Amino acid sequence: MKHLEFEKGPSPHNETELAELRRRIGELEASDGEFKQAVDDLRESEGRLHQILESTPVPTLVIDADHQVTHWNRACENLTGIPSDRMVGGRDPWRAFYTEKRPILADIIVDGRADSDMARYYETYHRLNLIEDAYEAEGFYPNLGPDGKWLYFTAAPLMDGEGRRIGAIETVHDITDRKRSEEKINRLNADLAKSVEEIKASMALLRRTQGQLVESEKMALLGRLVGGVAHEVNTPVGVAVTAASLLGEKTQECRDRLAGNRLKRSDLREYLVLADESTDIVLANLRRAAEFIQSFKQVAVDQVSGEKRSFHLREYILDMVASLRPKLKNTDHTVTVHCDDDLALYSYPGVFSQIISNFIVNSLVHGFEETTAGEMVIEAEKEGDELVFRYSDNGKGIEPDKIDHIFEPFFTTRRGRGGDGLGLHIVHNLTAQRLGGSIVCDSAPGRGATFTIRVPMTPPPIATAPHQEQDDP
Repeated sequence: MKHLEFEKGPSPHNETELAELRRRIGELEASDGEFKQAVDDLRESEGRLHQILESTPVPTLVIDADHQVTHWNRACENLTGIPSDRMVGGRDPWRAFYTEKRPILADIIVDGRADSDMARYYETYHRLNLIEDAYEAEGFYPNLGPDGKWLYFTAAPLMDGEGRRIGAIETVHDITDRKRSEEKINRLNADLAKSVEEIKASMALLRRTQGQLVESEKMALLGRLVGGVAHEVNTPVGVAVTAASLLGEKTQECRDRLAGNRLKRSDLREYLVLADESTDIVLANLRRAAEFIQSFKQVAVDQVSGEKRSFHLREYILDMVASLRPKLKNTDHTVTVHCDDDLALYSYPGVFSQIISNFIVNSLVHGFEETTAGEMVIEAEKEGDELVFRYSDNGKGIEPDKIDHIFEPFFTTRRGRGGDGLGLHIVHNLTAQRLGGSIVCDSAPGRGATFTIRVPMTPPPIATAPHQEQDDP
């Protein structure tokens, strides 16, 4: 009988296989450990991510590539009133914001359809520059809360290590308070703009009305001058008419006597003496009236035309004062003029006429309200390239609290008693806008008023003066 003999210990071939098997088992055990560690790390990472999302005060949700909600944090619950256990795992996050099914911003980002769908579902949206393919949008959601809410959304894609889109994260901000504040501000701005337009229209109407009133005041002043001139001319013209009438009667008597052969030498002599006297009376009075009319005519033409021309200031002032003589009649008021005879200007005589007229009328109406024996002084002199024109009276003066307002339109201390508040306003505008100068007033109660005007010897062109149309004569 033959016995088989076995080697003691494993064969080399078997030992190699066993070693390889052991190595592979070790690798599997190591890989399993690494896998378990990776799983643990992943779970830990997901836990940290979940904790971050839960802790953030910004409502945040996450969906995966299949549009399934994976995260719905507490802030999202508080905003929408929907708990996370009703949203996580589902594919209908739209129910939190809309009454009908439609994609939310994260859905559009996951599908990569922003270019085609953003305009379809959002009226207001923009691409964000900091993250590729990220967008922002906003809108009003009437189904949220009793009065609806304004929401602002941002969404960005989530990518894996190989650049594949695996989901999207979306944040939601309640901007209701901000939008309502903006709406309130917009309403206030609209109301303000409307008010500004109304104010502009009112100001334009006021300027037109003011211009019309100023023109009316100028015409009224001219009318008063015309009335005064008519009254003043009436006396010499009346005397001349009386003398001419008497001469006519005596001439008829002389003609009748001559026709009846009853004309005596003495009658002819008396007639000739009467004719000489009547002729002298007629000529003297008509000459007086003509001179007065001529001076008034120049003043009136200057006021109406407003043209620039050369004139001697003293002579013109005297003519202006003469045209106002009817207003001084039956009073003891006096006007004194201090001005060199040879002081000549190339300026607007009509402007000086209106200034002087308003000054004198202002003194008569306000300054001499309590006296019939006032003194008015007009002074003019050249200082360098300027003309210094000074008007003063010894009237009752101006109260300190009123002196800063005397040049304002419609300011008057005689409201309802014939004062319209435009006289000194016209003077100020004419001085500043037509003559390119300045005017100041020095006054105190009981010591009259002094107005000092400084203007260039040659005034600027009218076109350079603003709002000229309001105050041109």
